[in-house]
Amino acid sequence: MQVLKKFLLIGTVLVLLVSGCSKSTTEPVDSSPPIDNQAKEQDQLIVGFSQMNHINPWRVAETNDLRRVAQERGYSLLLTDADSSIEKQTEDIKQMIAQGAQYIVCTPLVYEGYDEIVRICKEASVPLIMLDREIKGEAGVDFLTFIGSDFYEEGVRAAQWLADTTQNTAKIVELHGNEGASCSIDRSAGFHSIIDDIEGMDVVAWGFADFERITGQDVMEDIILSYGRDFNAVYAHSDEMAIGAIQALKAASINPGKDVDIISIDGSKDALKSIIAGELGASIECSPRLGTAVFDTIEAHIAGEEIPARIIIEDRLFDPSNAEEIFHEGF
Repeated sequence: MQVLKKFLLIGTVLVLLVSGCSKSTTEPVDSSPPIDNQAKEQDQLIVGFSQMNHINPWRVAETNDLRRVAQERGYSLLLTDADSSIEKQTEDIKQMIAQGAQYIVCTPLVYEGYDEIVRICKEASVPLIMLDREIKGEAGVDFLTFIGSDFYEEGVRAAQWLADTTQNTAKIVELHGNEGASCSIDRSAGFHSIIDDIEGMDVVAWGFADFERITGQDVMEDIILSYGRDFNAVYAHSDEMAIGAIQALKAASINPGKDVDIISIDGSKDALKSIIAGELGASIECSPRLGTAVFDTIEAHIAGEEIPARIIIEDRLFDPSNAEEIFHEGF
């Protein structure tokens, strides 16, 4: 890849395709006409960003943050929405490379199935960055690096919070994200690494809720109908699912925060509102604001610096002790 000698001060954010975001509770991602070659500026860094979808506020916030940082630093960002399809994501990445992308940033839908994308980027000599989820393969070899949170540690922290809150006595409902995603796998593995060794703490019911609020509500309703009310804790792999579950609990006259202790992951403003209201017990931060880390990494790579195989973002715990104070930091 030709080393860039200079960057322009003014950047252009270019959008290939963004699907509708009707399920989002945040501002939608802006859309623009398909890119063309005339939109590129000579010597301007061109980065292709393949977002898996925009079906929840976390994804929208992540995309908007990359857009913001690209604009601030004067880079062109080619943006595609894979609509939860690896096949579409593969074609999107091919098109972005054909349009001149010098780096590809990809949020993978699931852990397996990305061999073709890895091969495409290698053959084109375009560095590939996996963002916020991991894939099967060796970071630093099959792709440049992974940037995101430590999902296993998030699960560990959720289990420790529940153990402390329930005094090691909990019948737990666990709401997973989408099946096969690295974050779902690791958040569950970390959680079970703690609770499986504590007598009196057991997962009594679980389901996949795809990181979506309405699906979280539906799954919780099904669990209440099929399993019953004999549980006193909920561990949701995302805030959106937890908020949906809270709606289902309230509809069944089960008081969240009193009858059931709930912890989730992400740190959204809606989650912080729920903590302040006394319904959600805590949320472990998993920030979607990854734009700075992405472009810092790209700039370091261009400068010839060694890039770590995994770049882990530190997360905080939001609970009643700090929710109001740091509410503005939610997304």
